[in-house]
Amino acid sequence: MMTQPLTSCCILLAIIAISTTVSALSASPMKRILVTGANSGIGLALTKQLVKDHGCHVYLGSRDVVKGQKAVDEVKKTAGDAVELLNIDVSNEDSVKSAAEALTAKLGTEKLYGLVNNAGTGIMHNTPPTEILDTNTRGPRRVTNNFLPLLNQDCGRIVNLGSGAGPIFLENIRSKKDKQRFLEPMTEAQIEEEITKILSTNDDFTAYSGSKALLACYTMELANEHPNLMISIVTPGYIKTAMTIGAGATKPPHEGTVSIKKALFDELPSSGWFWGSDGLRSPLHWMRSPGEPEFDGVVNL
Repeated sequence: MMTQPLTSCCILLAIIAISTTVSALSASPMKRILVTGANSGIGLALTKQLVKDHGCHVYLGSRDVVKGQKAVDEVKKTAGDAVELLNIDVSNEDSVKSAAEALTAKLGTEKLYGLVNNAGTGIMHNTPPTEILDTNTRGPRRVTNNFLPLLNQDCGRIVNLGSGAGPIFLENIRSKKDKQRFLEPMTEAQIEEEITKILSTNDDFTAYSGSKALLACYTMELANEHPNLMISIVTPGYIKTAMTIGAGATKPPHEGTVSIKKALFDELPSSGWFWGSDGLRSPLHWMRSPGEPEFDGVVNL
């Protein structure tokens, strides 16, 4: 005879529980993330996933306004409306500063949760070594320096897009002493010294692989300077994009976001680490392939 009152009570409790959950979710601030070089390839694929699957508000960075707006329209059509265009050329200091000022106005009292330094060049782009190093190594530094004040200083995250080419660069260094340098944090002055040495080779792939090796050194230095932030470098894997088309890459861009999302959202054991395309920690001094055991942190040169 007590069935109906008990059923009504259970329904009421269920409604209260759902309402409480919805209220909690509504109260949670939307994560705002800047992704550079996001008008195509991995950056665009990531933006769609962040908007659709993670409920983020993404500032889609693009140096070309027309291509950037086209990408924004595509995201809105396929993933959701929480995306805005931010015109930014990471190889141009004035452009980066202007973009930071524009985003400051857009954010108002809000803060960025994440910064993904995705913009890069090399391999099949036919860009000269000077441009490769300026975009891939100095570019993330320019962006980080200008956007750091906009990051949430309590939980902010920075993800730098590295590459398996970085470890290949180290594998080709014969001297253990020279190799060790690239396993440690480097200051801006030290990085500039290494850039000069790399440019002296006048080799495109050395410039590309070296730019990513130096980006790892910068990531470690940045992590030391900002222990309150979680800062990572990742490799997306060998993904078919404009940078690799015709060079044997077959995986689509949406498969190149595993390590980026791990670095953005997972509870990580440490800042400054290098994450492989499968989301497992990887070494900087040799190229670990997906499926191989996770790097244990022990370095044997």
